[in-house]
Amino acid sequence: MKIRPVDSDDDSDSSKGPEDRSHIYMAVTLGVIILVMGYLTLFVDDPWKIFKKEHPAIKLTEDRSELLSETGAMSDDEVKLSLVKFIEAFYFDQRRGYFDPPSYFAPITETFYNYHNLNYTRLKEVYWRRRHDMENLKRNWIVSSLDFRREGTRIIATYISSESYYRPSKKTQESADIKYELITDEFGKIVSLRELEVNNFLSYPMGDSVDSTDSIYADPIEPDGTQPPVPSPPIPSAEANDQKIYDIGGVEIPPEFPGGQKELVKFLNRNLKYPPQARSNNVEGKVFTGFVVEKNGTLSDFKVLRGIGSGCDEEALRVIRMLPAWKPAMVDGKPVRNSYVLSVTFKISD
Repeated sequence: MKIRPVDSDDDSDSSKGPEDRSHIYMAVTLGVIILVMGYLTLFVDDPWKIFKKEHPAIKLTEDRSELLSETGAMSDDEVKLSLVKFIEAFYFDQRRGYFDPPSYFAPITETFYNYHNLNYTRLKEVYWRRRHDMENLKRNWIVSSLDFRREGTRIIATYISSESYYRPSKKTQESADIKYELITDEFGKIVSLRELEVNNFLSYPMGDSVDSTDSIYADPIEPDGTQPPVPSPPIPSAEANDQKIYDIGGVEIPPEFPGGQKELVKFLNRNLKYPPQARSNNVEGKVFTGFVVEKNGTLSDFKVLRGIGSGCDEEALRVIRMLPAWKPAMVDGKPVRNSYVLSVTFKISD
């Protein structure tokens, strides 16, 4: 019996079994992934939007007239809400220094304050001319004052706005409550914006600041946040228009103490005396006085508009009665009667 030797090569081949190709598949898969990601990175702006849920696009529009363009189909409550949004947007844009007539106004604006039939270019010119003479404008329109009515396809709205600003042309700080009338057409565009009434008008002359160490001093140039009542001038007679009493905002040149504000402050500091009762009770504050500067410069109709008591009101009134004649206010080159508000500050020195 012959024994056949075993072939070692045959034995090794049979022990390997089928070849393992998993690493080839893995390499191919990674290559495909790299190619896909490369394509998305190079040719797709936002690759991740493929995996995001798509939301409808939000359209932003600068044309605020859309808020009022369908008022004919709106209820009164809906119109009022749209008016509030429209006015808020109108003043918000102005606060950020933006005034674009096509966004709010009709191509021809019938009335804009005291101007009429303005195109967009002219409207912009008038607006910026007014704003340049109203520095540091603070406007607070009162939503609860809003009222409106319909006239055909137009909406006629009225509202009140409290405003304060510095007027460089007159060197005065002014404030007032203004009632506006705003009219929009069927397209939601403003065709008229004007002032109906001006109430509680107050004007403080702003001169050169004066440093004073005296315990009592005039303060006509730095009014505090609270507004004193406006003096009630006498009603001019019907037969004598030249007896009309103007307020500061209605004159071209305001009245002036001889020598200006510095001399006025010196005069008051020299003559005022701190009332003993006010000093003992530590009473400090401002007394607002009012008077009329006549056409010849003399002063009349002295009164205390808002006082602080403890003898300060009487002392302030005593001293302003001593004031000499002023330079009168001027309108059209002629002297006119003018109501004037002067505040006197009482402060106990440290």
